[in-house]
Amino acid sequence: MTGLFVTATSILLAGGLVQPAADLRARVESAPKDVERFIVRRVGCNHFLGEEPYDQERAAELDRAIRDLRCAKLESNERTLRRVYRNQPAVLNLLDETADLLGW
Repeated sequence: MTGLFVTATSILLAGGLVQPAADLRARVESAPKDVERFIVRRVGCNHFLGEEPYDQERAAELDRAIRDLRCAKLESNERTLRRVYRNQPAVLNLLDETADLLGW
């Protein structure tokens, strides 16, 4: 199964259908600063929201990180960015591409 995944990924990369993580990170870093900050924040939220609170201490750490990242405001913040950059397809595509990103 792993060999099939590697082969499929290689084909997609060669065909330009999948962007390597380094390329994605470079595009995020070259985006407008408010977009870059939002994407980095969302990646953090995606990560921490997917973590398991296996004890009280870990639950408190996760709650603190989620609060500090303002994860509850992500949807509203994204709507604002999409409105501001509605005429910039590269920015909108970058927001789409990074929606489920858990890390670099």
